[in-house]
Amino acid sequence: MFKHLKQSVSIESVLHDKGVPPLRKRGHQLVGSCPVHGGDNPNAFVVTPSKNIWHCFTKCNGGGDVIDLVRRMDNMTHYQTAQYLASISHTSPAPSIPVKTQGVKPAFKPFTRNLHLNCEIPWFKRKGITGKTASLFEAGLYQGRGFLSDCIAVRVHDLEGCPIGYAGRRLIDHQVRKYGKWKFPPQLPKSRILYNFHRVRDKLQKGLFVVEGPWGVMRLAQLRIPAVALLGINLSNEQQRILCKIPKIVLMLDGDFPGRKAAKRIHDKLKNNTVVKRINLNINTDPDDLQDHQLTKL
Repeated sequence: MFKHLKQSVSIESVLHDKGVPPLRKRGHQLVGSCPVHGGDNPNAFVVTPSKNIWHCFTKCNGGGDVIDLVRRMDNMTHYQTAQYLASISHTSPAPSIPVKTQGVKPAFKPFTRNLHLNCEIPWFKRKGITGKTASLFEAGLYQGRGFLSDCIAVRVHDLEGCPIGYAGRRLIDHQVRKYGKWKFPPQLPKSRILYNFHRVRDKLQKGLFVVEGPWGVMRLAQLRIPAVALLGINLSNEQQRILCKIPKIVLMLDGDFPGRKAAKRIHDKLKNNTVVKRINLNINTDPDDLQDHQLTKL
């Protein structure tokens, strides 16, 4: 069953489906930035097509086959991975795949319970986000224990507006350095989410801003500017299909190297189907770092 999927689905096709930019050819291998940990080293991630295996030589310091890649990128179970690979290979997974196996994590289940969050915190004030806006977007400091401890929590909805969970913005520096700023629920289908789309879907006649994260969306919302966030720097095929139906896109990702590189890649993907204006921010500047008068002039 898994042997068949390993043979029928290439690592390149998985990366393409997930909106990862094409790798560069180097001899008999392909190289690029690592899509697993989201690094920006252009030589860290190496794929050997003849064996359909990969390796990250920096933060991940490991690798594997196409199964391992999907599981690590999306935190999927073996069963979910098989279903996903079957869907992009246009085949059906073998019927012997067990739906329930001892020790296997369950599929993603939406978390719909409301959390009590503190919206009036200095962190939001430094970002230029009012308590009223934070409350509207169901964002605030989580003061309990568990998955969101020591995080600012932000509620995430699907495209139809149904709540499916909370993302957490880490606040402890050493955790940020080790794991990155954001943490997402296991198996969260990020490739099928456009943060805030359900709030702006009826206000797109004049166009839409696309940013990386929730804070930029909130700042723009305060100025009555419709915006969505990718929750990262990759554009999936499903997100691309949605954005291509919008008359005008203003693409404003973060001003760091990965954000600038991703903005060019996403611009090239969208430009043949819609009008795309790409805004290049100054180095290490995020959309929420701009003043209101700067945002309104964009």
